[in-house]
Amino acid sequence: MKKTIIKVVTSISLLCGFTLKAQVIGTDTIQYRGDINKYINIVILGDGFTSSQQIDFIENAKKLTNYIFSQSPWDNYSTYCNVFAIKVASSVSGAKHPNTAGDCAGSGVPVSTADTYFGSTFDYGGIHRLVVPTKSGNISTVLANNFPNYDQVLVLTNSPYYGGSGGQYATSTLETSANEILVHEVGHSFANLADEYWAGASYAAEKLNMTQQSNATLVKWKNWIGTGNVGVYPHAESPTWYRPHQTCKMRYLGYAFCNVCKEATIEKIHSLVNPIVKYSPNTGTVGASTSNLYFKLTELMKPTPNSLKTEWKLNGNIIAKNKDSLTITPTSLNSGNNTLTVTVVDTNLLVRTNNHSTVHFSSVTWTIQKTLTGIDITSLDNKIAISVFPNPAQEVLNVKIEAEYKNKTSLEIISNDGKYREPVYTDLVSNYTSTVNISHLASGTYTLLIKTDEFVQRVLFVKE
Repeated sequence: MKKTIIKVVTSISLLCGFTLKAQVIGTDTIQYRGDINKYINIVILGDGFTSSQQIDFIENAKKLTNYIFSQSPWDNYSTYCNVFAIKVASSVSGAKHPNTAGDCAGSGVPVSTADTYFGSTFDYGGIHRLVVPTKSGNISTVLANNFPNYDQVLVLTNSPYYGGSGGQYATSTLETSANEILVHEVGHSFANLADEYWAGASYAAEKLNMTQQSNATLVKWKNWIGTGNVGVYPHAESPTWYRPHQTCKMRYLGYAFCNVCKEATIEKIHSLVNPIVKYSPNTGTVGASTSNLYFKLTELMKPTPNSLKTEWKLNGNIIAKNKDSLTITPTSLNSGNNTLTVTVVDTNLLVRTNNHSTVHFSSVTWTIQKTLTGIDITSLDNKIAISVFPNPAQEVLNVKIEAEYKNKTSLEIISNDGKYREPVYTDLVSNYTSTVNISHLASGTYTLLIKTDEFVQRVLFVKE
């Protein structure tokens, strides 16, 4: 599955036609957890590192990786992530500093005209510490030719001075706060979080951690109010905008992410992966009528500590919970067709999304046929994962369905009283991803009805 990165407007880093001039000289594996088509892939690029400085780049990439996975909630989900570093050599070392921003005075950063391969420069947008790799075409080409299956790109700029940005590519220099800066900027690039300090009116927008809703019973993070100092705090500079916390990492370096931002990061992770990686049996089998049948989730992406919960159902009845494998005896089967389903849900306490078990879940379904002559697993119907987010939603609802085989898939929005029904999609697909416009819906509770050939799921969501 080709994964894509969410693009966001370039953000201010917290607290204060060209000639090719580089050579791609290899890709190092920093961390490998599993199949790049199933796991989250983080790709680190270096800018302003010459050929002789590639060892330094890799060492900094390793330090950054270790630091990211020491921070909550990434420490819970490092097992979901591969990390790769693409070594790109610039012909010159460092980063450009044109000294054109109004706040350059006193920065101590010398003027530099360094023309690096990705064009990293200070003073972007008239802000000194806003360091941005400006040659996005070069970044796209390097990724397309070397690692197109990326989910998140990090750019390390070879400068000892403070700076970074959180646009499409999370960027930082090598200043002593670099790792903290990158984790903050990943909050923007990966989870689409807003700054929780006041960055200016042009950056104010409805985000998962920023709103103009002041009512604590209606605010999008209402499920966290009163826990871990989460509240509804006005920005002093613009008191009609509110943040959920006073000391979150999205406001100050050196602090942890608040619970609202942790939840947003986890939900983005949930939207990218299906934790059921492998299972057995995955082909039709035939056994004698007296033979036991063995079913197993042979590879699961398990958080640390493991917060996945499994539920096994035979013909709609729960027969086991929190087990990776199951034995079915012939006497437990009905004559004719039987259906066995295992469903996996992440119950991490850092997530309080409404109806989470229906919003993000994965399942495998087998059809078992019992006859007088034997027991056949006549077909393996599907491995399927469904993600619907955010919830509550305002303008759009993101829907993602991942299945192994093509299904006739239909989506329909139904109002809580059943009087309003809106078909959204019907087609034959194996994988479906869409942004559904719900801006025209009145505020209230709705059901998104998802049907495939073998599966029906009802997802409750709230339109704010």
